Amino acid sequence: MEYNFDEIIDRRHTNSAKFDEMDALFGSDVMHLGVADMDYRSPEPILNAMQKIVKKGVFGYTILPDNYQDLVCQWMLRRYHEKIDPEWVVFSPRINMALNMVVETFTNPGDGIVLHTPAYTALQNAIEKYDRKMIESSLVLENGRYRMDFKQLREALDDNLKKGIHTSLMLLCNPHNPTGRVWNKGELDEIASICKDYNLMMVADEIHSDFLKKGKEFVSTLKIRTELKERLIVCNSITKTFNVPGVILSNMIIPDTRIREKVKETIDRWGLHNPNIFAAGIMEAAYTECDDWLEQGNIYLEGNYNFLAKYLQKHMPEFEVIPSEGTYMAWIKTSKLGISPKALEQFFIEKAKVSVYMGDRYGKHTEEFIRVNIATSREYLEKALHRVKAHYDEIVQGR
Repeated sequence: MEYNFDEIIDRRHTNSAKFDEMDALFGSDVMHLGVADMDYRSPEPILNAMQKIVKKGVFGYTILPDNYQDLVCQWMLRRYHEKIDPEWVVFSPRINMALNMVVETFTNPGDGIVLHTPAYTALQNAIEKYDRKMIESSLVLENGRYRMDFKQLREALDDNLKKGIHTSLMLLCNPHNPTGRVWNKGELDEIASICKDYNLMMVADEIHSDFLKKGKEFVSTLKIRTELKERLIVCNSITKTFNVPGVILSNMIIPDTRIREKVKETIDRWGLHNPNIFAAGIMEAAYTECDDWLEQGNIYLEGNYNFLAKYLQKHMPEFEVIPSEGTYMAWIKTSKLGISPKALEQFFIEKAKVSVYMGDRYGKHTEEFIRVNIATSREYLEKALHRVKAHYDEIVQGR
């Protein structure tokens, strides 16, 4: 069926983290392009599945459907040509929870954990909140494209070995949030080599894997599981893919039996047995009936991205859009403006009345960046850009 991604849905006063929480911080007259969920109505088959549950009128404790693991396997094979065993699939309510579980289960306080920076805050938090040491693998922006610095990473690992710091784990984000890079097979092979050489386990967050620019192929980290000697956990979810993050549901794909059993013990200890009743009820519809929504959505998102890039190039060229290969975020360099990050944030909130995520959320060296969520209607995005443009000359002339 045809979906209308131009539809504007008023999400205020629905306990929305993207709107109501941000309104509380910045004011209800501010337009919000920060929190990473989409403003689009979810696919019709998912809505129908939810309505059947509501019609029953009973919302008791819920178990996973019998075909849950098979559905994930079919999806991985159809979307990524990756054959996995059903027993590898383990339920976790959220990927953030999965990250925390892995850190708690497989590392010790003071251990080093590798993270490619800039990095999504939940990845940073999984390290810092558990008193682990972040081993930064700083991505290099070169000719408008980010790349991994394998030499720097090996040097950092060697340096920590000399200091007696045990490094046990690597957290990988693919596609990468916030830069939009989609790591290729060659890069994943080199990462596998480093994990093998330094005896690192890997957890890969692949929640944005279904959002790709036209012609771009996603290579799951599962492709290197043999090289990692099965010391791999891959996390993905339908929640970003079909805009149902409020219905918490994610998957941990764990090839190794020993690792999988340890994770299950932690899940049992944390009491994460029962899925949300709507999560259980929409799985089959999401995995089998919504591909058309996703394909149309990707086309619309690429249109939004191109619109944003052309608008900024024409009207506000000091905002430099970094070319993206995946996700529905735009990563924008602001250093040409010549103003402080604090002043820029004040400009967005107090003058333009548009909230975005400032770059300092993602690491020490990205203060002169912003992240913009483009997963909204073209009209809303254009209106937000017009607001910024209306006051743009003030910051350029006032430098």
